[in-house]
Amino acid sequence: MILLHLDFLSALLYAAVFLFLIFRAGMLQWFWASIALWLGISVLGVKLMPGMWGMTRAAPLFIPHFYLTLGSIFFFIGYWNRKTDGNGWQADPEHPLLGLFAVSNVSMTLAFVGICALVHYCFSGTVQVFVFAALLKLYALKPVYWFVLQFVLMAVAYVHRCGIDRQPPSTFGGSQLRLGVLAAMLMQVAVTAMLLAEIGR
Repeated sequence: MILLHLDFLSALLYAAVFLFLIFRAGMLQWFWASIALWLGISVLGVKLMPGMWGMTRAAPLFIPHFYLTLGSIFFFIGYWNRKTDGNGWQADPEHPLLGLFAVSNVSMTLAFVGICALVHYCFSGTVQVFVFAALLKLYALKPVYWFVLQFVLMAVAYVHRCGIDRQPPSTFGGSQLRLGVLAAMLMQVAVTAMLLAEIGR
């Protein structure tokens, strides 16, 4: 039953927790943009895939990371600034968790787009179809993997910034951001390979 599905429940929990934190932080543009994206894509899906997609269907709820990543443009507009010394960036110091969340969302998405581009140019035919099927599983059909990877990325960024660099978790260096995208890409490749093995069975 869909309501008992681990991926569905994890997607609901992910959306509920971070939408609540965003709303409580007063970042209402990010909050409402994410909600509007969900509603818009649900309505569009009714026209494109009637009976399969829509506000009364579970499918649009499997990709909260998509809505929250696009909506986070308002976080970067309003709460993301170059540090005064020019060495890195400063997110909202009052809500470091949301800064880590927004940055990890973008890092994960950039890594995913990069992998998709590599797959498109490096593979063809049946192999390409199977790899894209595994990537679709990672992003939308079994998003619990995506959420786990994102939380690992957030934890690593926090430990690196606070434990190694002795800096506040709301500050980000250029090399840290680049390494974050690389780490996200490596983790996604590993999980995609695992999902590809499942598909090939």
